[in-house]
Amino acid sequence: MRYQEELSQVKWKKNMQMQIAMHCGPVFAGIKPSNTVTLDFHDSRKLMETFRGSGIKCALIYAGSQKCLWLLYREQEVQEYLMKPGHRKFLKDCGYSSFQLKDILHALRERYHLYKTKQQEFPHELGLILGYPLCDVTGFIEYQGRNYLYSGYWKVYENLEETRKLFDLYDHIRYYMVKQVEYGKSLEQLMEAYGRRQVPNYA
Repeated sequence: MRYQEELSQVKWKKNMQMQIAMHCGPVFAGIKPSNTVTLDFHDSRKLMETFRGSGIKCALIYAGSQKCLWLLYREQEVQEYLMKPGHRKFLKDCGYSSFQLKDILHALRERYHLYKTKQQEFPHELGLILGYPLCDVTGFIEYQGRNYLYSGYWKVYENLEETRKLFDLYDHIRYYMVKQVEYGKSLEQLMEAYGRRQVPNYA
């Protein structure tokens, strides 16, 4: 867990590059299919320009009065994850009739809007889209966010040791990506360096 402390000591700059590196480093490295990031409208325009034509796609999930919630994702990886039999059943139980990613994201946008306007509960299928284990998504729903074994990138209900190792890896990569931005690397340079989704040996 040593990278949690090192991340806390990074000279944080509140700009798009640093926010993307902090929140989406594991997506850049190809060990997480997607992640969300909240940006203002100015940075949202820059975001679309930055990732246009890259292997990482951007989907607007919700536009508020001042901030936008974006999903940054690798399309093939997310689609394959959602196509697992148990995941398809979960989505079907949530009311999804199409399992094509574009249709899922379209429905998610509508459901998230209803949630933000207090017309519907939180769309827990977002956790699955973010690559969370199904057991942890369903555990969160069953226990209403309580009685978890551990809380990190999400609340863990099963496979604790395995998941904590994964969280450590996420911390490791986020720290590395943030330091690269701190040293002056652009997001475009990071995408070029990790476009093949090969995770280097950082340590």
